[in-house]
Amino acid sequence: MIGAVLCALPLMASGQDIHWQARGGIGYSTAFAGVTNIKDRVGFHVGGGADIGLSKNGVWRFQPSLQFVRKGWKFDGFYGNEQIMEAQYGTRLDYLQLPLQMAARLRLGKDCFLTFRSGGYVAYGLSGKTHMNVLNTDHSETFGVNHFSRPFDFNSCAYDKENRKVDYPSFNRWDAGAYGGMDLTVGHIIIGYNVAVGLTKVCNAGFMGNPAGNAATAVLLGAHPKNISADLSIGYQF
Repeated sequence: MIGAVLCALPLMASGQDIHWQARGGIGYSTAFAGVTNIKDRVGFHVGGGADIGLSKNGVWRFQPSLQFVRKGWKFDGFYGNEQIMEAQYGTRLDYLQLPLQMAARLRLGKDCFLTFRSGGYVAYGLSGKTHMNVLNTDHSETFGVNHFSRPFDFNSCAYDKENRKVDYPSFNRWDAGAYGGMDLTVGHIIIGYNVAVGLTKVCNAGFMGNPAGNAATAVLLGAHPKNISADLSIGYQF
């Protein structure tokens, strides 16, 4: 269905002002609201899309795309039952993401443009896993449970840095939010900056951290964790 939409969109464009783009990038992601004691982790995206002119002067444009995106977070804490050891955790959430953006393209020179983009995205969760390293040992483990499929309690052995138990509920597969950024295009090369802010909850409750700290953010941001990411990208425009 998504592929059919992307193929049909160029038919809506004015004239032949259509360009295809391939992009990839790396940056940071984390969860905000509803959790504390959490850190960002390295994420990335790769995909392609279209740049479709909507006005005769080429300034106003529509940019749909389809991406594979890795989001998630990290946290420091402890692991164990009778013997408690320091550990580092990294949760990765892999999504198929569809950003839809309106853009304004400004000419800086011959074959050189600055583009400002703003819109939204919808994403579907493919896989979610957590990797753990136990400090001062050789032990590491990637837990096999897909966090989008069912809850996971880390064998009742995971704690955050304040010794509070970490217990993941089942994460929601669908995510949606605001998406935007800016591009510098020189010839066929695109250098971009992107920000994605989730507006839907990752799960139905906070899963770690200080409840009082969570409550402090709930008034403005809501009580449920949401994805947020920022990255740099490089691309090629055909």
